[in-house]
Amino acid sequence: MNKRISLGAAISFMLIVAAAVFSVTIIYSQRTFNERVNNLKQREVAYEKYTEIDRLVRDNYIGAINETQLMDSIAQGYIAGIGDKYARYITAEENAKLTEQTADGENVGIGVVLRANPDGYLLVTEVYPDSPAQVAGMLAGDLVVKIDDTDLTIDNVESMTTAIWGRQGTTITLVVRRGGEEFTMDSMPRRSVVVPTVYAHILEGTDIGYIHIKEFSSNTSDQFNRELDRMIREGANNLIFDLRDNKGGVMRQATRIIDRLIPAGIIYTAMRKDGTEEQVTSDGNQIDLPMAVLTNANTASAAELFAQVLKDYNKARTVGTVTAGKGVMQDVISLTDGSAIDITVAYYKPPTSPNYDGVGVVPDYDVTLEEDWTVLNTDPEYDTQLKKAIEVVIAMEKAQENQAEQLVDENSDTQSTEEKGSESAAS
Repeated sequence: MNKRISLGAAISFMLIVAAAVFSVTIIYSQRTFNERVNNLKQREVAYEKYTEIDRLVRDNYIGAINETQLMDSIAQGYIAGIGDKYARYITAEENAKLTEQTADGENVGIGVVLRANPDGYLLVTEVYPDSPAQVAGMLAGDLVVKIDDTDLTIDNVESMTTAIWGRQGTTITLVVRRGGEEFTMDSMPRRSVVVPTVYAHILEGTDIGYIHIKEFSSNTSDQFNRELDRMIREGANNLIFDLRDNKGGVMRQATRIIDRLIPAGIIYTAMRKDGTEEQVTSDGNQIDLPMAVLTNANTASAAELFAQVLKDYNKARTVGTVTAGKGVMQDVISLTDGSAIDITVAYYKPPTSPNYDGVGVVPDYDVTLEEDWTVLNTDPEYDTQLKKAIEVVIAMEKAQENQAEQLVDENSDTQSTEEKGSESAAS
């Protein structure tokens, strides 16, 4: 039997629902208002404290105040105090130097990688191809002991490192020590130099393409595509990506590379403070070869996402140790005076696995290395992680071959059955 609801009961029910919705809205709005008021009060207290300090210092301090230095220090203190371990304040001068690295992945200098050594000199760890340093004959292992008219010491070596870079067209003179001899490299020109971030070769005696990605800079995907295509032309049937000591970099470059390796789908979702989500997806034009990814404790950020995405799509196995655990996004936001702030603005979520921030990407095969290993030594005899990765991709290749043979056998059996059926029908 159908029951009829009276008009009065329906109106009463609607009023109750409306009242409930109104109450919930009021409670939420009140809570939001209270939070904003509390934040406003906290800000007022902070401003009052700053004003009080500023007044007392200006009334009593006997020295001269450098206003630019004061404002930079205040900004640095604010960023340091928010609890974001990746955040930093960038002065206008530092920001100007950062922009000297062009959008094409170049920097203005002489084309070397330097590291301060315990003696107060700069050790040349890498010389870029087609660079002023290479033209001048500089080699990895050289020691820079003097820059222009300044002798390097333990006290000034860190600050003098930036003297290598400068405006395009200017020159620099270095005194270099090699073995027991010193010689002068006069008036080397500073110019834009392409920074190589991808190195690749076929591992000796194999059909395995080894691709080492040092970092994701603004032209890494172009370098990667050239090297990957070259590896395939030279007969690579398996791929090993070495991301050890890769601390990340430009996420867009990492996603462009990932896009070549996975089927159509989500690469990552960025989850922001206001609840909005931004998805980056792949187009499905994938390389279908056995793959392995090498990681270590210094594999971070975009490099970790690279490893995790390939794991999520079952495209590669990871070998090495647990990664750094930096699963958050930073944005560099410019300020009106030319300075900038670099702060964390979102979490990265891989396609199917949870965010790895503070946890890291756990390898499929946990393999440790000797402490004196360097990423430049890719001899499997000493590089146990690379040795394991070679075993893994060879096993993956054999599994694919067995699967293909099984599929051929099944198709053959099906065809034979259909032919026998046709013969029976005909007779």
